[in-house]
Amino acid sequence: MEAATRSRASRGGGSLRLLEDAHKLQDAGCFSLVLEGIPADLAAKVTETLEIPTIGIGAGPHCSGQVLVIHDVLGLLPGSSPKFVRRYAEGFEDLRVALARWAEDVRSRRVPG
Repeated sequence: MEAATRSRASRGGGSLRLLEDAHKLQDAGCFSLVLEGIPADLAAKVTETLEIPTIGIGAGPHCSGQVLVIHDVLGLLPGSSPKFVRRYAEGFEDLRVALARWAEDVRSRRVPG
């Protein structure tokens, strides 16, 4: 459902529905709203019209705050990432190399020591 909602939000009618739903959630008592993978201009419109903060994840720079999964930030998972992810490290490869070196030290009895 989430992916379908995102793709629908990219189209005109979906944008209006998402904006209306955001206001319904605010009116129901939500204290904040996460906007994930929607066009930046739509996220900006939602943020501008709500009284509660919005947190963006791949929704452009105009949200009240930003979040990114730590595994994505550090590159801890192999393979490709969502297009909005900016990796700040290649942690998977660094961990793979480090663990391979440790395993070799164990096999050759250099550790513990």
